[in-house]
Amino acid sequence: MKTKFSVRIGLAIIFLLLSAAAFADTYMKQVRQTDPFTVMGQVQPAKTETVEIWLGAEATRINNPDRTSTLVIFNEQKAYIMNHVDRSYAEMPLGIDKIIEEAVATDDNDKDSQAGAAAMRGMMTAMMQFEVSLKDTGEQQKIGAWQARKYMLTTKTGMGTSTSEIWATEALRVDMTGYWKATNAMLARQKGFADMVAEMAKIRGVVVKTISRSQAMGSEVKSTEELVEFVTKPAPAGVFAIPPGYRKVPMFGE
Repeated sequence: MKTKFSVRIGLAIIFLLLSAAAFADTYMKQVRQTDPFTVMGQVQPAKTETVEIWLGAEATRINNPDRTSTLVIFNEQKAYIMNHVDRSYAEMPLGIDKIIEEAVATDDNDKDSQAGAAAMRGMMTAMMQFEVSLKDTGEQQKIGAWQARKYMLTTKTGMGTSTSEIWATEALRVDMTGYWKATNAMLARQKGFADMVAEMAKIRGVVVKTISRSQAMGSEVKSTEELVEFVTKPAPAGVFAIPPGYRKVPMFGE
């Protein structure tokens, strides 16, 4: 009798553990370092920032170093930009085309606004179209506590070409699709976005370090992001929701 009872208890514990793993979220902490660079004669100093990320099945939240958070809810196809200083939030549709439409939606009868919107949409569409290619170098190296594999990502846009040296480990497992969608929310409906997500899906495991080089007005900007914490656990209550008491504000002002 005691044996059967022990077996039932053991099976119940296993079930609970498996259920917790199935419904758990993922917390990631990154340290981002940006090297100094000069743009239009202005020297931008080096910066070190911490970024926190929560990955869930239905949403992703990124806590930025400037006390703002970006919350992307997938089934709504929207991003919410929360300002924790003044307890406000703005709602933003995914995709630069939708953002431009909302920016000029205040006066549908204003022909100048509509013409400006059309011109802006054309310019932004041309600039934001991109091609992405990913190469698995096969090179391996220990990054932090994890054995990682090196990939090279090349992104070409109307603004120039950027390259990223990406190190990923198969020792950690999580679906990174939500992360890529959240970090590239403005590109969601742009030509090439689906190709980019498909290319990033070829990366095996979790990205633990990225070294990016891009051009900004003739200057090269180099930044490094490194994963310093990775935990699978249920997210605290309210992580994937607008906090109570936050007021909604227009994305582009009154």
